[in-house]
Amino acid sequence: MSPESTGRKFNLRIAIGIVVLVLAVILIAQNTNTANVTILTWDIDIPLWLLLVVMFVLGMLLGGAVRGGIRKLRGLDSKKA
Repeated sequence: MSPESTGRKFNLRIAIGIVVLVLAVILIAQNTNTANVTILTWDIDIPLWLLLVVMFVLGMLLGGAVRGGIRKLRGLDSKKA
């Protein structure tokens, strides 16, 4: 890969990060109501935006774990070394 293409990828990542950040701020600003969440026997009132952000982060972590597990099963991690 040439340095020019690496620079473009880095700029694209920054642009995507800024877009995600702006969308997150809009999400927080528009979802200030509280949500009543019941987990087993716990009854919790939390801001809706916080619930959405937590679910998003948990989804990202679970997706990464599944992807890593699939790579490990296919043996792709051993080829990198």
